[in-house]
Amino acid sequence: MQLYYPSNSIIHYMHGFTKIMIFGILLTLVPLFMEQPVSLLVLLLACSGLFIYIRPPKTHLLLLIPVGMLAVMMSLTYFFADMGGQVYVHAEWGYWMFQISSGNVLFAITFILRMMIWSLLFFILLFTTSPEDLVIGLKRFGLPEFLTLAVSLALRYWSLMIFDVKTVMDAQYCRGVDFRSGGILTRTKRFASLLIPVLFVFLKRFRTTSFALTLKGVGRKNKRTYYYNPRLSAIDNWAISSAVLLTAVWLTLQWFYKL
Repeated sequence: MQLYYPSNSIIHYMHGFTKIMIFGILLTLVPLFMEQPVSLLVLLLACSGLFIYIRPPKTHLLLLIPVGMLAVMMSLTYFFADMGGQVYVHAEWGYWMFQISSGNVLFAITFILRMMIWSLLFFILLFTTSPEDLVIGLKRFGLPEFLTLAVSLALRYWSLMIFDVKTVMDAQYCRGVDFRSGGILTRTKRFASLLIPVLFVFLKRFRTTSFALTLKGVGRKNKRTYYYNPRLSAIDNWAISSAVLLTAVWLTLQWFYKL
């Protein structure tokens, strides 16, 4: 499964540099300065609207489930510390302390809202940007060549690893291994049998990639050239100007009203 999927939304037509600037930097830093859950909730609703606007496939929507579960589980750690405020429930088990107070609830809610905002922004960026556009966008920030290459390979291997796991599962299924029936323990043992062949497939692919990069001279001092090098359009200039203006307005309101 590839994270990027083509569509006709305006966000899809933006340059990779524009989307990294807006969704990866500006809107990512704003939640760090928001102290009120109401402000974070408004920003979360705005990000949710953008996420719905790009119309991701159902398979991509399923990625929000583990992110939400992880955010809830990590927020529970705040209840094992004293965050101040009125205490509602307090319990101690030796060295462990658990309490529910107004401060703990506030910090937990703030953490969940920030995690969901960052996750939606991350998915919007990856769902609407191809790996090539993402690398070109990073290059415009003046990042070193090895860093952009690492990002490109990571995005490429995401889809390749999923494809390799599916290939190994199909091969095992043809040999009589059924992953769809049996109890939890039986299925766990069957899925564990995939580890060794999948590991060898990954190592083989890593070796092939290493040979290919060596033959192409990656790592030398000479710079790489790109056949695909799109330029910023009027949509990008408008989007960046609007994002910077809205960020400046919000910073002004934050300065006076402590939102």
